[in-house]
Amino acid sequence: MRVTTVNIPIERLEQLFYAFDLNMDGYIDQFELHKLTHKSYAMFEHTLSLDSWSALVNALVIHMDSNADGMLAINEVVTAFSQI
Repeated sequence: MRVTTVNIPIERLEQLFYAFDLNMDGYIDQFELHKLTHKSYAMFEHTLSLDSWSALVNALVIHMDSNADGMLAINEVVTAFSQI
């Protein structure tokens, strides 16, 4: 089984990606990212405000978006989580 550097099976990471790819075009765009941010914020108990959580998610997206097109492709996400 292939796993990421944070011990998530690649197949599970792909499932999560496609769960947030609402229009199933192979990318997570800004609209889908907005939905992902709000849904993930509600899933966790934390002390961050929604604005701080959004800033954190956006910083991660910028890091993963290797071609800087403003969208995430599955290969960008897998690559970001597979780097040592």
